[in-house]
Amino acid sequence: MISRRRTKKGGQGGRGWLLGIVLGILSLMVMGLVQVWTNIERMDTTFFINRAQTEIRERRAHLAKLEVEKERLLSPYELRRKAAEYGMHEPKTGQIRQMNLH
Repeated sequence: MISRRRTKKGGQGGRGWLLGIVLGILSLMVMGLVQVWTNIERMDTTFFINRAQTEIRERRAHLAKLEVEKERLLSPYELRRKAAEYGMHEPKTGQIRQMNLH
């Protein structure tokens, strides 16, 4: 009878050990899947951040080009050239009227 009791205890201890191994493997698999998922999310976030930074750089460059073009168009030389193209000239003395609205 003593040997039977030891066998039963040993059999139960073996099942506990096997259950521990199975739970350990399952937890490792879950942790691996979570790690892969977070890595994919991190890569997606990095991609979107890089794309947004590129768009910001492009818009800033475009804005700088537009400001240069605006300054060129408002330059006195360009304004005189456009005025001559449309037959306009600077007003002579006495052609300017000032109106006070108050």
